[in-house]
Amino acid sequence: MRFAKWPGQQHLFVRLMIPYISFMIVALCLGGLFYKMTYDVVKDEVTGSNMQLLEQVKETMDIRFSEINTIALQLLNDPMVQSFARVSNPFSNTTTYKVLETQKNLYSYNTSNNFVLDYYLIFKNSNLALSSNSIYELPSFYKYVLSSSGTDYDTWRGDLFSTYRNREVMASGSAQYQGKPYDMLTYVQSLGYPGYIQGALVILVDNRKLKSLLSGVDVSDGGWVSIIDNEGRVVSSLSGDGTVPNLEPSAYPAASGIIEASGRTNDMMVTYTKSSYNNWSYVVAQPPHVVLGKVISIKKITYFVALAFLMVGMVLAYLFATRSGKPLVQIFSTLTDRSSGLSLRRPKDMYGFIQNSLSALIDNNAALQGEITRQAPLLWESFYERLLKGEFLSLDEINTLLKHQHIEIDGAAYAIGILHFRGGDRGINADALRKLDIERVLIKEALRLTLGDGLYVHDVAEDKIAILFIDPAGDSIVFRQKIEQAIAETAAEIGERLALGLYFAIGGFRTSLLDVSGSYEEARQSLSSITYEEIVQTAWFYDLPSENSLFYFPGEVENRLSNYTKAGESEELRRLLDSLFRENFQERHLPLAMQQLFCYEMISCLVKLQEQLMLQYPEKVGSLLQQLSITENLREVYRGAAEIFLSMSAEADQRKKSRNVKLIDSILAYIQEQFGEANLSLDAVADHMNISKGYMSQFFKEQTGTNFSDYLENLRMNEAKALLANTGLPIRDIAEQVGYHSTNTFCRAFKRGNGLSATAFRDSATG
Repeated sequence: MRFAKWPGQQHLFVRLMIPYISFMIVALCLGGLFYKMTYDVVKDEVTGSNMQLLEQVKETMDIRFSEINTIALQLLNDPMVQSFARVSNPFSNTTTYKVLETQKNLYSYNTSNNFVLDYYLIFKNSNLALSSNSIYELPSFYKYVLSSSGTDYDTWRGDLFSTYRNREVMASGSAQYQGKPYDMLTYVQSLGYPGYIQGALVILVDNRKLKSLLSGVDVSDGGWVSIIDNEGRVVSSLSGDGTVPNLEPSAYPAASGIIEASGRTNDMMVTYTKSSYNNWSYVVAQPPHVVLGKVISIKKITYFVALAFLMVGMVLAYLFATRSGKPLVQIFSTLTDRSSGLSLRRPKDMYGFIQNSLSALIDNNAALQGEITRQAPLLWESFYERLLKGEFLSLDEINTLLKHQHIEIDGAAYAIGILHFRGGDRGINADALRKLDIERVLIKEALRLTLGDGLYVHDVAEDKIAILFIDPAGDSIVFRQKIEQAIAETAAEIGERLALGLYFAIGGFRTSLLDVSGSYEEARQSLSSITYEEIVQTAWFYDLPSENSLFYFPGEVENRLSNYTKAGESEELRRLLDSLFRENFQERHLPLAMQQLFCYEMISCLVKLQEQLMLQYPEKVGSLLQQLSITENLREVYRGAAEIFLSMSAEADQRKKSRNVKLIDSILAYIQEQFGEANLSLDAVADHMNISKGYMSQFFKEQTGTNFSDYLENLRMNEAKALLANTGLPIRDIAEQVGYHSTNTFCRAFKRGNGLSATAFRDSATG
C-alpha cells in the first residue's frame, strides 16, 4: 500500500529526475553514433593503409617488369644476337671474332634497373651463354654460374630448349648463382619461335628486392603477404611463420577489394589488388585482431565507458534530483511561511508561487539599484580624494573616471578652496560630534544654494570642506572676483542658519586637473596663516608673503615626479620639472645652501627611482654629486638631474610601447588566423589574450586607428573579394570561409561595404 502511494508522494522527485535521465539517454545515443563513426573511420584507415601499400608495390613491380620486357625486346631484336643464334661452331676460323663482337655489344642493364641481378643469352646451336661481361660454355655455365637445386644439367638444358616461353616469370626459389645461394625469380624469353627454338634470354631478379617492398605489412600471428601470377603460382611471399600460402587467382575476381574474415579465408581478413599490366594479384592476409586492433580497443573502451556512464549517471541523477528537490521544498516552505498563510501543495502551484515571489524580489532589487545610484556620491568622494592627493597619472585617467560617473568638469583654470568652520569650544563626546555632522550638512546645503549645480566639495576633516572652483573663461582676475563673490554669498547664507566662524583658504590657480593637488597644498598653507580673530576670514595663497628661506619640494610633488617617470609620461614630467625650476630658482631667492639641499632631494629621488625601475646611470649621478660639491651654478646641476629623469621616463615609455607592439602583433596575428571563424568577436580575442574587453577595445583603437568590428569586417571582405575574383566557389561557401553564419548576412555586409552585390562584383571582376 505504501509502495502504491509512492509515485504520488514523490511527484516532485520524479519530475526532477526525468530531465537527468533524458539527458543520459541523449548522451548515450550520441556516444553510440560517434562510436559507429569512429569505428568506420579507423577501419577504413587501417585497411586503406594496407591497400595503399599494395598499390605502391604493384605500381613498382609493373614499372620494373615493364623495363625488363623492354630490355628483352631490345636484346632479341639486336641483329648481332639474331645472327649469332644460327652459329653452330663458335670457335672455328673467324667465328671466334663474332663471339667476341656479340658479347662486347651487350649492355649491363642492372645499373639502370636494381631488380636485375644479371642476364644471360643462352644459345642452343653454339652451346654458349653470353652476358655483358662473360662468355661460358653451357656445362661450365650451369656448374659455376647458375644452377637450380635438385636439377641436373641435362634436365635443365632439355627443359630450357624444349618449351617455348614468352616473357615467362618463373616462381621464386632457391638457386646457386656464382657459387652462392640465392632466392631469385627467373625471367625467360625464348629465341626463335614455337617449334624452332634457338636459345633463350634468362634475366635474374633478386627476390630480396621484392620482399623488401612487402616488408611494410604486419605479418605477425600467422599473417602473410604474397604476389601471385595469373596461373596461381606464388611469385614472391612473406609470412610471419615462413610458410607459403596456396592460393587461386579466382578467389580475387575484382580489380581490388577487401574480404572479411571467414572459414573460406582461414579466419583472415584479406586485402588484395590486381595489376592490369600482367594480371598478377597482390594479397595481404592478417588476423582481424591485428588489422582492427585499434577498433577493437575502441569498442571495449566504449562499452566500458557507456556502462560506467549509465551506472554513475543513474546514481548522480538520483542524488541531483534529491538534492535539487530539497532546496526547492525549503524555498517554497520559507516563502509560504512569509506569505500571509497561503498554502499551496501541487507542484505547478509551487513553481507559480516561487515565480511570483521572484518577481517581487526583482522589483525590490530595482528599488535597491535606484538606491545605489543615489549613493553614487561615495564614488565621487573617492575620486576627489585621489585628485587632491595627486594620485592620477594622466588626464585620460581622470576623464575616464568622470565619464563613468556621468560628470563633466571642463574649465580653463581651477583652484581649490578649504572652508574651515568653527563654533567655539567643541568636545569629543557623541553629542558634539552629532552637532558637527549637522553643521556640516547644513553648510553643504548652503554651498549648493550659492554655487549651484557646479558644486564639487569633499570632506577633508570633520570641520573642513574642500571646494573645487572652476574658471570657464581663463581670466584670472575675473576668476578671483567670482570666487570672492561666491565666498561672500556663502558666508551670508550660512550666517542666517548657524552662528559659526567661517574661514576660507584659497590656493593658487591651475590650468589642468592634474595640478589641482598643488592648489590644495597651497590652500592648506594659506589656512595655516589664518589668525581666527574674526568671524569670517579669507586667505589667498597669492597674498601670502614670499618666503625665500625654504625650497619648494612637498611630498605630493615628489610622488607625482616618481609616478610620471615610472609611467613614461614625459610631457607631464617636463611640465612638473619646469614648474619646480621656476618655483625654486626664479620665484624664490634661495640661499646657496638651500639650493644645494633642494638638489640633494632631487638626486635622492632619482636614486630611488633607479632602483625601482632597475635602470642604472651611475656615472651621470656620480658626476652630478661631484658637480654639486664644487660648483655654485646649481641650476646646471638641476638641469642635469632633470635630463636623467626625462631619460628614465623615455626608457620606461619605450618599455611600455615595446609591450604594446608585442601585444598588438599577437592580437593581429590571432585575428588573421581565426577570422574565418564565425564566433570570432572582441570578447573572444580579449579572453584569448587574457585582457579585459574594455581595455581591448580602447587599446585596439589606439594602436590601429580603427574599431575592432570594422577591422574584422574589412579583413573578411578583402578575403571574400579575392575568392570571388579568383575562384568559382559558390557564394554560400565563400560566406562560410570568411566567417559568416548565413549567406544573407554576408551579402548585406558585402553590399554595405562595397556598394554592389557579391554576384555583381564577381561578374565585373571576371568579365
